[in-house]
Amino acid sequence: MSKSPPAPVRLTLPRPSRDGRAAPGDQLAAQLRYRILTGDLRPGDRLPPVRRLAAFLRVNRNTVARVYRRLEAEGHLVTRGRRGTFVRRASPLSPEVNALIARLLREAARRRLSPADLQTLLVMRARPRTARLRVGFVECNTVDLTYFRRLLEREVGAPIRPILLRRLPVAARGCDLLVTTFFHIEEVQRKVPSREVLGLVALPDFRTLEEVARLSRTARVALVCATDEGVRSKARSLRAVGLRRPRLVTATLGERTRLRAALGRAEVLLASPKVLERLRGTIPPRVRVIPFASVLSDGAVALLRRRLAEAPA
Repeated sequence: MSKSPPAPVRLTLPRPSRDGRAAPGDQLAAQLRYRILTGDLRPGDRLPPVRRLAAFLRVNRNTVARVYRRLEAEGHLVTRGRRGTFVRRASPLSPEVNALIARLLREAARRRLSPADLQTLLVMRARPRTARLRVGFVECNTVDLTYFRRLLEREVGAPIRPILLRRLPVAARGCDLLVTTFFHIEEVQRKVPSREVLGLVALPDFRTLEEVARLSRTARVALVCATDEGVRSKARSLRAVGLRRPRLVTATLGERTRLRAALGRAEVLLASPKVLERLRGTIPPRVRVIPFASVLSDGAVALLRRRLAEAPA
């Protein structure tokens, strides 16, 4: 008896429930699945341990454990005892498909079509409906709020209202969909239970997380951000993965005395590339620098694109 051909792999993303409470686990699974299926995460890549990823994202450890088990059951991941959890399945995109995509991008650039223009054409050709959702992006500090909101507007080709977390729920009036980083998804859902909330995974590279987690327990670490809100947010995640005072000292670019003291005693410096650029010439040569910035993955952007494409005309 001949075997039937395997079912095609689909880049499935979760469909939010009608009450606006798509489970965080569904959203996390979709974004990890997307990274695997598009080749961003490759066979053999090690994922962060359950406890570490849950702590950094500020979600329940059981949520991440269930996501890992689900992706393992789907064949995407494999757990190898104490060695950890690894990517098992390679991207289903063939060299031919990748070549077609590259050709399309080159032709679009030649005709001066932006990525947002190309995305709009593809979405409308595949599904001739225009999204009518009014979207707000929520963050706890103005620097990340401005950066992520502009990035998402450019990627999805639609206007997005910037909303500071402390101004909820009033600032969410008029929005149909609220988008935030995974750090704040549960808090936003509590503050605005009547709205659909999408949580986007924004993390440093997994290898960077591993590097930070393996720092010596005696290493003196300085965290420098542009704003107080940025310091509070990143320090909270770092404390969750084991970096605590007095081992971890913090400062902002505007706190000159505190900044000088932090750099003077630090063995390791964590800061975003933009902050490191501002610190050029002031970092002692002996200090080990680890670029540390939360970045939205392609899977996060795809999740938002899919939701906008599914909005009724």
